[in-house]
Amino acid sequence: MTRSISRGPWFRFALFVLVLLAAWLVARTTGTLDLLQSDRLPSLIREVRRVAWAAPAFVLTYAVVATVGLPATPLTLAGGALFGPWLGTCVNWLGATLGATGAYLLARTLGRDAVRSLLGARAGALDALAGDQAFGSLLRLRLLPIVPFNGINFGAGLAGVRPGSYVLATALGIVPGTAVYTYFADALLAGVDGAREAALVRVAIAGVLLVLLSFLPALAKRAGWLSAAALLGVVSPTAGSAQAQGAAPTRGATVVDHAPFDRLLQQWVTDGMVDYDAFATSPDFARYLASLAAAQPDRMSRADQLAFWINTYNAYTIQLINSRKERRSIRNINKRFGVTFKSPWAEPIVKAGGATLTLDDVEHTIVRPTFKDPRIHVALVCAAKGCPPLRSEAFVGSRIDVQLDDQARRFLAQTMKNRVDVAARTVYGSPIFTWYREDFGGTLVGVGAFWARFLPDGAARDLVRSGAFRWVDTEYDWTLNLRVVK
Repeated sequence: MTRSISRGPWFRFALFVLVLLAAWLVARTTGTLDLLQSDRLPSLIREVRRVAWAAPAFVLTYAVVATVGLPATPLTLAGGALFGPWLGTCVNWLGATLGATGAYLLARTLGRDAVRSLLGARAGALDALAGDQAFGSLLRLRLLPIVPFNGINFGAGLAGVRPGSYVLATALGIVPGTAVYTYFADALLAGVDGAREAALVRVAIAGVLLVLLSFLPALAKRAGWLSAAALLGVVSPTAGSAQAQGAAPTRGATVVDHAPFDRLLQQWVTDGMVDYDAFATSPDFARYLASLAAAQPDRMSRADQLAFWINTYNAYTIQLINSRKERRSIRNINKRFGVTFKSPWAEPIVKAGGATLTLDDVEHTIVRPTFKDPRIHVALVCAAKGCPPLRSEAFVGSRIDVQLDDQARRFLAQTMKNRVDVAARTVYGSPIFTWYREDFGGTLVGVGAFWARFLPDGAARDLVRSGAFRWVDTEYDWTLNLRVVK
């Protein structure tokens, strides 16, 4: 499969690289890099003190330096020495926030399209990474001093993180580190200027604060906050079950009765559209959720486990929507002023198998790694019109393979989401297949092979089976899959 890359994005990316190289070259030629070395800070401080509008000039300098990726830590120390702990923290914070935003916009404007062009169909993964979960992930990275400041700035821009999420996470996340380094610099200057007794105490306090700041990553890791998956905002560290650990099931245990859920789905789900109000007031639905909490899925057969976890995910997605009284989009949950403060899939709402889990835990920590069946992506329904349609029946272990196959055929038959243009040798498919391409063999050829299993005989099936096609993501509609009852 061949793919053409337009020159525009790569020209802008080259310009992005040239801007950074030019900034470093100018800084080196003019001696600016030397001024940013720690041993030159005293002379820099003396120079800045002679400026009438020192604070605004300092903020502007800080912003420009950070925007083009030059080292900004010396400026943070200089800000504390120049303006004291309170004003220094303010000017350092403002300069760092402006500089981080400038670097982000520079990378986003000049480099993002080139990165997406290079990734091709895999660029859909960036949308998942930079979507609703980006705020929490960025806030963690800003709070914990483990990733270089400039690395986050440029990385977020290249990934296409939303501006609101990026700026807010940056503005909040850099406060502790900025305050500590500013206080440290001011304490050192007090010792140099005289007042040694008081300065000794302040330097000691600043040292303790710096040590605590350096221990934050270790403490976060011990608390379970700093797992690699948690940093990416993909899974919650609260997940813990026999399925997540890959334990073998014990056969012969009592299976959860999914018949109540089946009856509710038949009554209140039509063509994948859901009457959420009916579920919200149903005592049968509440009792079914309680049965999931009391179940022991690790003692079920493998087929019954899979049915259990798919039903659990779908039922608790309905419960999440109703618990927040949301009727427009699941992505509106935890969103304020256009910024998602916490992913709805990271809400600890799922009570199942004696544990409290998130929807992300169910999907990414239990179902995907345990069962390794790509058909789960046509069965787990995220309450959006862009999702596969919610079945009007519950999954059961005795029929799970038949149900999953039928669900795959139904999803691929939705031509607004999935279709094959044989004449143009192009496949238009749901972003689900590129977001989770690794579960389909890691390549678009693997995705095509999956499609070929469920498409009827004909030219379309032959094309996807060949792998010689161009892939285009269809638009994912996040509007709630709400059934309007007249």
